[in-house]
Amino acid sequence: MIRRVRLHTAFVPMAAAFDHAMRSRRSAASLLVEIELAGTRGWGEGAPRDYVTGETLDGAVRAVQACDPGELAERIEWRDFDSAVGSIAQLPLTGLVDGPSAVAAVEIALLDAVCRHFSRPLADVLRVLDPPARLRRDGPTSISLVIHLSRDVATVLDALTPRALAALRHVKIKVADPARAVDRLTAAQDRLPAGTRVSLDVNGAWTVEEAKKAAGELDGVGWVEEPLPPRSWPELARLRRATGLPVMLDESCTGPADLHTAATSGAASHINVRLSKCGGFLAAARLALRADELGVGCQLGVHVAEVGPLWAAGRTLATAWGLWQTVEAGRADEWFPMPLTTPAFTVDRSLHRVGPLAGPGTGIEPTGELLRHTRCTATWEPDGGWRRNT
Repeated sequence: MIRRVRLHTAFVPMAAAFDHAMRSRRSAASLLVEIELAGTRGWGEGAPRDYVTGETLDGAVRAVQACDPGELAERIEWRDFDSAVGSIAQLPLTGLVDGPSAVAAVEIALLDAVCRHFSRPLADVLRVLDPPARLRRDGPTSISLVIHLSRDVATVLDALTPRALAALRHVKIKVADPARAVDRLTAAQDRLPAGTRVSLDVNGAWTVEEAKKAAGELDGVGWVEEPLPPRSWPELARLRRATGLPVMLDESCTGPADLHTAATSGAASHINVRLSKCGGFLAAARLALRADELGVGCQLGVHVAEVGPLWAAGRTLATAWGLWQTVEAGRADEWFPMPLTTPAFTVDRSLHRVGPLAGPGTGIEPTGELLRHTRCTATWEPDGGWRRNT
């Protein structure tokens, strides 16, 4: 049933940089997987980040080439939509493809192709997980405003219209220096309506001593994201016990094992779920369901500079389920002035909301602008296997 697979690397310059404590990003770097069936094709994306999962873009390409798409096709029941989705959900992808971003690219491409083949939206895939009725929703959802490290908090918030400021439900502020963190939090709290939550994202930059000292001054913070170096489990647990600080884990939590450790040790009150670092659409959804069962709050996050299939699949999770403490949508409309997808990335920034995407699969297709910045590195066909493109 799989007629062809193509691997593309995408490098797209950003109109503006995005900065946090550990990195400054000025271009997108994604792996795109294109899976062609009879009469249709699906697109998937992975965003390898060495500081999150240890992956590189070249390594992710090699990981996908090491798997056999023919073997995947043989394990999929193609007779109807539910059978196909059910069999994809049971694929041991982490054993067949090495690395979560590579897995995510393959899985999203498979799901997109199957959904398009049967003319179904990606949201219908979630039925295979049988989520509780209380978690299901369908429609627009509120999104966070993220203020990166090089932006002044007061300047950003003062530039909003009264309507946009009143509509804000969550503001996430990137921080590095602990002393400046208090100032940035206060600047936001002084300007935001009552009930608007503020979180700080440290990206693992603080020491234990710095975190303990800062915790006593962060009155009213919603949570602090990744305050210590990743997977500092005992230190995180002691920090929370000593200070009561709400802690969200991002780089520290990429799958079920991390979530189990975080929950049982008391290291976190929240986790940040991002599709690429978690291994795809279904893996991210499963992780969120398990966190909900454990009483751990979830943010649906994004990687900086997702170019298409990743943010579109995330948009489906954001608008189909209501378990998220907050949702990040990204800023592809500002980073990439020329649309990379059809339809183009859109956000209602006057109300800080996004709506579901229409159409089969993820609901988006790559534009010529995106493909202009990609290189097809390898092609697989049933009769010849993988062939590197020069």
